Amino acid sequence: MYFVMNRFRRYQLNKTTESVLNSGHPWILNGKLSTAISAFQDGDWMRLVSGSNETLGFGIYSSSGPIGIRIIQRRNEFSLLQLKQTIQRSLELRKPLRAKTNAYRLLHGENDLIPGVTVDRYGSTWVVQTYSKSLRTFSRLVVRYLYSAASRSEEPIPEQIVWISPHRIGSEKSLPIRFLRGKKEIPYEEGIFLNQVRWKTKIPGQKGGFFLDVRNLRQYILEKPELAINRECLHLFSHTGLTSVCLEEAGAKSVFSADGAKEALEEFASHILPENEILNFEKKNTILTKGKHHLIRADLFQDWGFLEDRKFSLIVLDPPNLTPNQAAVPAGKKAYRSLISKALFHLEPGGDLILLSCSGRILESEFEKIGRETLTNKGWKYKDLFKLRPEPDHPTRKEFPEGKYFKVHIYKKCEPLDQNI
Repeated sequence: MYFVMNRFRRYQLNKTTESVLNSGHPWILNGKLSTAISAFQDGDWMRLVSGSNETLGFGIYSSSGPIGIRIIQRRNEFSLLQLKQTIQRSLELRKPLRAKTNAYRLLHGENDLIPGVTVDRYGSTWVVQTYSKSLRTFSRLVVRYLYSAASRSEEPIPEQIVWISPHRIGSEKSLPIRFLRGKKEIPYEEGIFLNQVRWKTKIPGQKGGFFLDVRNLRQYILEKPELAINRECLHLFSHTGLTSVCLEEAGAKSVFSADGAKEALEEFASHILPENEILNFEKKNTILTKGKHHLIRADLFQDWGFLEDRKFSLIVLDPPNLTPNQAAVPAGKKAYRSLISKALFHLEPGGDLILLSCSGRILESEFEKIGRETLTNKGWKYKDLFKLRPEPDHPTRKEFPEGKYFKVHIYKKCEPLDQNI
């Protein structure tokens, strides 16, 4: 306990940053910090005090990137017991998932009150992601407590714990991958299941393996097969194809899957082909077929010519993050409108359009406005709009609207007002 408490250096907040801390938001931006911050080094643990020297909370300083201080606790004394209880509560939230999948997020960073650190389970591996090098010591402490909490609960103990740092951390360089427990030659595969679907994911890969936040849509498809059964489906920005395979499992007549990443499509193909068979994605805009699946490598922000005049009764549009920073928001909104407009051209009357967004700087209300207005402006109506809620491993907090980054909106029974469209 003394070792941890001895780490904290005193930093006095100004009125602006004090109000941020009191609001419950987990970040204090570098641009809001006083000149006294120059005395601090990257990774310093901070005791945050008011102008009257009252301790208000504790944080960790990052000298690079927009986030200057990540607030790890709010109270007048730092409590390791509180940290342990926070981690234990996070595990409890995940209990309902264990019966239907072995791939889920154990810790969801700021939304689980563990800022800047995520831990994902893929079978027998935990993938730890630390979003700033300043958090390395904190993340090791968190993983130690998470492992201890798992050993006392029903959470399976991992055989491997892999630590990675993402590339999207401002000016920081991505750090080498490390094993905190066990060791394997990387990349390696982990066997994953979601309901009746079996899958293999590479460790480490994009998001440590695949996009766990999309599971709410995949689960919805599997539990409501009427969405896809006997339908011609189009999956745009398909990545490694798990959502496409779920559409097939739900009874789709065919699934067209397009993505711009050659490596993602090669991994997708490896799941649907016999062991010694391969598909060559060197050439763009060429449809490669295997069974019900039609795979295409294409730049979806530029050229949809490969689709010609094909129509689909279900379209899933799942682009990457279009707003990597605040300055990109206007262009990101414009890109969404363009993509939706193009998708409508290929949607059969009476079909369903599923729009996904992982662009956290576009709030859900704004994303809904983009969808509604684009359909209206293109002369379309729809019967219902259904929004999927995040699953238990992706909790959200009202004090942290940025954490509600992932949206799934299902526009059902879309019809053109002019039947000649």
